Amino acid sequence: MIYDAIIIGSGVAGTSAAYFLVKGGKNVLLLEKERLPRYKTCGGGVISRISDILPYEIEPVVDVKMFTADIFDHENNISFHVKRDEPIINMTMRESLDYFMLEKAREENAIFKSEEIVTDINQNSEYVEVVTEMGKYNARFVIAADGASGITVRKLGLQNNYKKIPALENEVYVENNQYEEHSKTARFDFGFVPAGYAWVFPKKEHLSIGLFTMNGSNVSLRKYLNEFITKLGIKDIKEEKKHGYFLPLYKKSEFTKGRILLVGDAAGLTDPITGEGISYAIESGKCAAEAIVHGSNDVDTVIKNYQKNLKGIVTELRYAKFLALFVYASPKLRKFAFKRYGKKLSELMTDVITGRNKYSKLMKDPLNYLKLFRSAKSLSQ
Repeated sequence: MIYDAIIIGSGVAGTSAAYFLVKGGKNVLLLEKERLPRYKTCGGGVISRISDILPYEIEPVVDVKMFTADIFDHENNISFHVKRDEPIINMTMRESLDYFMLEKAREENAIFKSEEIVTDINQNSEYVEVVTEMGKYNARFVIAADGASGITVRKLGLQNNYKKIPALENEVYVENNQYEEHSKTARFDFGFVPAGYAWVFPKKEHLSIGLFTMNGSNVSLRKYLNEFITKLGIKDIKEEKKHGYFLPLYKKSEFTKGRILLVGDAAGLTDPITGEGISYAIESGKCAAEAIVHGSNDVDTVIKNYQKNLKGIVTELRYAKFLALFVYASPKLRKFAFKRYGKKLSELMTDVITGRNKYSKLMKDPLNYLKLFRSAKSLSQ
């Protein structure tokens, strides 16, 4: 049997692709090496623009809806509060979100096999052979949704397709009074960890506290995370689960290899400013599925379709990468900009997160360039 598509990995990218493929009438096999539900390290903040991508609501797996956010600038010792009528971020646990999206795909008759580890991938002009510990499967196309460290990336030799950004996250269980103190808003702290930010995301029963840095191995994340928890005034921790991982930021535009399409983390689709990757994973899964659905089984057409579908994502990430230079690589400029335009910047970023605005639109506005120019000029004097 030859499937229309085999998807390797059942995270949000893979389950999104599976859903849209079966809705498009394709025969799909979804392979997962783990037994589900399974824990996955992630801040779990799902930005509200997801509602524009998925045709179903994820509310059943939302722990907390955040209508407000607090942005702290430690270098200027100032903070900003933003509020929206719709949720800015929906807080989830990834094992619940992933499994919920898997069930949505299975409801549409996607074939799913768990605890089946892929050991090899071979392709020819007609199909792709996926070898697992249990057997061999063939498909006209493969969607790689197995992450930046998955076998697909290694097999295709794309390990250098992206930059790895280290991150730490602690799931912190505290007494009710301390939980309530941090449960009303999403918190983002800049100027605390070099070239990065720290966060506090309230979940149903605990706090997700973490940080990341663009400086890689030059920064002791564990040291800064411990100091951040202390600065928050959190004491008498009942339980603490510590997790380390990395965020993949793409460097090259290699999203396909023959009949294999890379999505989500495997493609390095992570926002270089916020570190958010869930929305791009889901959207890229949809893009890959639609490319196959409308590709008439022709590999050149499918690749062309996928590159076209990804254009919007790639454009936004390129603009975000440019802005990240000011946020993380230019400390003096960032400090000046936050001091002078902090409230406006916080509102603009919230608009991007909620889908009301885009990085590309912000950077195409000549007034924004003028502000940056004036800021840079002031710093140089």
